[in-house]
Order: sequence, then structure tokens, then C-alpha cells
Amino acid sequence: MKLADYLMFQYQISCKNPASQYLQIQVKIPVSFPGKVKLQLPIWRAGRYFPSNYAQFVRNFSVHFEGEEFIPFYKGNKSLWVIEVEKSGNYEVQYEFFAGTMDAGSSWVDDQQVYINLVNCCMEISGTRPYSYDFKFKLPYPIQVCTLPEKREQTYFANNFQEVADSTILASKEITHWKFKIGDYRFHCWLQGEIHFEKEDFLNSLKKVATSQLKDFGVFPEPEYHFIFQLLPYQHYHGVEHRRGTVITYGPAEKLKHNKHLMELLGVSSHELYHAWNVCRIRPKELLPYDFSTENYTTFGWILEGITSYMGDLFLLKSGVISIKEYSKKLQNTIQRVSEDFGWRNSNILESSFDTWVDGYHVSAPDRKQNIYANGALIALGIDLMLLANGSSLTEVMQKAWVRYGKNNRGYHDFSFWNLISQELTNQEENDFYSTYIAGNQSIIPYLKDKLPTLGLHLEEKTDGDFLRNSLGLIVKDSKIKKIHPDSFAYQVLMLGDEIKSTNPDGSLEIYRLNGSVNHVKIENSKMEFFPTYHIQVSKDTPLREAWLN
Repeated sequence: MKLADYLMFQYQISCKNPASQYLQIQVKIPVSFPGKVKLQLPIWRAGRYFPSNYAQFVRNFSVHFEGEEFIPFYKGNKSLWVIEVEKSGNYEVQYEFFAGTMDAGSSWVDDQQVYINLVNCCMEISGTRPYSYDFKFKLPYPIQVCTLPEKREQTYFANNFQEVADSTILASKEITHWKFKIGDYRFHCWLQGEIHFEKEDFLNSLKKVATSQLKDFGVFPEPEYHFIFQLLPYQHYHGVEHRRGTVITYGPAEKLKHNKHLMELLGVSSHELYHAWNVCRIRPKELLPYDFSTENYTTFGWILEGITSYMGDLFLLKSGVISIKEYSKKLQNTIQRVSEDFGWRNSNILESSFDTWVDGYHVSAPDRKQNIYANGALIALGIDLMLLANGSSLTEVMQKAWVRYGKNNRGYHDFSFWNLISQELTNQEENDFYSTYIAGNQSIIPYLKDKLPTLGLHLEEKTDGDFLRNSLGLIVKDSKIKKIHPDSFAYQVLMLGDEIKSTNPDGSLEIYRLNGSVNHVKIENSKMEFFPTYHIQVSKDTPLREAWLN
């Protein structure tokens, strides 16, 4: 039986007044027998393991029977609407959704476009037999791209809500469409906004990255893939993965005329493309399938985002889009960032992965936990160095993860993913690494400093004589203290946010504090030097580097 032959929940999404930024949403629900019909709006979305509470953007919810009779409903929780159904027939739910957030995972309406990530505004319906979903759109601008699985006569279909939540639609007055092919696989680039870079240069680089990733996995998971770029006039940088594509926001778009910033755009594109395998398919059992009604806790954020961050940058290098010196600069910046945070002392990467649901992706309390992207990427590099020394690689491990888990739609659990790594190592080596840098509270940077020379990369620590930074352990911006090294004496007497009014060579400071007090503080001398700057020197090629890049 074909998808279209099934009974379906029918969505219609329109936008009567783009200036209001409200979408009008209607859902037709065929009901065969009495009971409760539940409409669950997601509280989060894939790729952002933190509550977003999309119900805050819903208004004017109502229910009608056979297009006329008003039907009462009640809220089961903040994001759940419940209808008591007493008779069979067709029920229609109506509500409005405010599409006023521009980022890669949200929805936005203005006088140029209607851009919707359906996970924001569509409700999963339960309580009756499990139907499929179809969508019709009545929008003020032409539909340019929709990543819903099937399309027939301007009607879009999804087999289940997982497919709905994974899809994006963009209707626009004007958009640029570029495309390329790799074998039988078709790749589309949809560019909304002003373009300040050359088409051929960009497409050639993106194609090289996609070709390199595809070569290492041996197959692309979908016949067609869509890069949706929102090129903005203001500062922005964000990407979100989907099975059939990605949305990437970048701004200011004018900066993309410079190669440095264009490489940033290609970098996030490489990262999101790698997610087509890792996360969209290779996924822990806790996230397969996604349950959008509640938090989906997992300790594997370092795999989901850390390995993807590492591989995204590595494929820029492997594809020839950047040089080894350019790659070393990116790695150097990541090491510098991680070195200035001490979350590893207080939360290992497993705990930090779990706690994205607590405070998301921003710094809530200093040095509370690790960043699963940056710290996770360095841990992934450490694993790769260990595997390379044993004649294997993280690339080979991810190939095995694809075959065992992603290709077969199976979730990995507990130590099953780590077992793919440990099979390539000696027992002592893998146990030490796991217990020290993954389950333990040690910085990965000394390990990298010791092992990177096998790739012809030499990590050096330098102190430049910056009195506040290197001698007192203070990172200061615009005279305000932004970071205090926990091993410095300053940690005992100074506070984040203190404003330094004057500095004397003997270590005495005049401090203005937010409570209005002015303090004179004498910092005791220390034999330690704090907050070194990191530099990577690239030497001649090595056998291990050759294996790493092939």
C-alpha cells in the first residue's frame, strides 16, 4: 500500500500577515472511536540537547468538530493539549505560532521569506491509531525547498512525526540555487540573502569536502541533500543537521568576501554534512527514536558533537580545501580556548554531555563543566592519535559504527561504541585513556602535546610577559576581569567582573567592584606562570601524517 493510501493527519500552514510573524496552523484529525486525543508540541529539537519550550510561541488554540461545533480541551502540561473525544468524525485544531527567531533551528517570517523548522510549530498527535502526516502550505511566497520526504502536487508527506520534526521548508520571494553531483548523489545549495563570494570557488570546495567524506564512508545516506544557507546582514554563526539537509546561518554576509570567513562557512558546512552519518544515523539508543516530549539524557554528547567537530575540520584538510598550516591554526585556536577553561577539573566529558540539559551551551557557572564541542574535539583527536599509532584510525572506527549502527538503524549503548575503539588497542592503553580523559578529570592538552609530533605538529606553550595574564592569572577585557586562574592567589581575593582601575609592578591593584566598593589588593608573588598561549609549529611530513590524511 502506498503512503498516500493511508488515512492521515492533515496539516495546513499559512501566513496571512508576514509583518506579524505569526503562522496560522490547522490540523485535521480523523477519529474513529471515543477517547483522548493528545497533541504534543516538542520541548526541544534534534541537535540542541536543551529545552527550547516552543509552546511559548503558541496562541489562540481551539478545537472544532466537523468544522462547526466548538470542542473543549485542557492542557496536560506546558506543551501538551488534550481533547476529550466523545464521537467519531473529523476534528480540526487551529492555533497560531510566532516565527520570530532567526537561527538554524528556529523559524522566521518577514517581508522576504517564510522559513520554518517544522519541529518548532507542529504537534505530534497520539491517542488514535498511528496515522501518517500530510502538509499543505498557503504562503505569500513561492516554496523554494522542502525537505519533507515526499511531494505530490504541492502536498508533502511524512510517514511519522520523526520525519516531520526533521524537516525544513523555505518559501522566498527570491533565492539563489546552486547544485552539484557526486556519482548518483545530488547536492543542492539554497542561498537566502546577499552573496559575496564566487560560485565556482565555493562549490568546488564544498564538493571536495563532500567527496572526501563520502569516500571514507563509502556511501551517502540519502540520494539528495540540501544545504540551506541564511546569509544575514548581522553577526551570526549557527548550523543544524537534518537527515536530508542542513540549515546554516552566517553573518554578516559581507565578510564572506574574505577567505578567512569563507573558510568558516565551509567549516560549519563540513561539520553539518558529517552529521548526515554521525547523529542523523549513528546515534545512541537514548536518542533512537527521539522523544520530543521530554529531555533525552545521554552521556554521549562528546561523540555526537565532539567527534563531529574534529572530523568536520579534518575533512577540510583531507579534501585539500585548507593546508596543514591552516588546519594547525584552527587546532591551535581550539586548544587555546580549552586551556582557558577548567571545567574538566569538576565534570568529566560524560557528565558534561549529560548536563547540556541543565544549562545548555552557555557558561552558567565558571568551570562547571566541559564544552562537548571543543573539549570533545580534542578528545577525539587524542583517540585518533592513539588509533593511528596502532595502525587504525578514528575514520575506520566511524566506518564500522556506520555499518553496525547507522546503516541498520540501531542505537549504540553503554560501552558498545567504545568497544569499536578498544578492539584496535591494547587493553592497558584503552583503559588508561578512557579512565583518564573520558571518565576522568584530567586535561587532554598534555597528552596532545606529547603525541602530536607523530603528525609533524609540535605544540608549544609560551608566556609573553603579560603581567596580569601570566603573573597574576587574570584574563582581562576592557579593564574587566573575565577569568581568574583557580591556582592563582588572585582567585582568593578577586571576583569576575571586577574592574581594574590601576596596576602597580609590585602586584597591587586598585579594583572597582560591582557593589560600589573600591579595593586595593596586593597579589602575592607566585612561582607559577598562568594562561600560556599555544602555538603549533608544522614540521616535515611524517608516515603517520600520511596515514592520517589518506
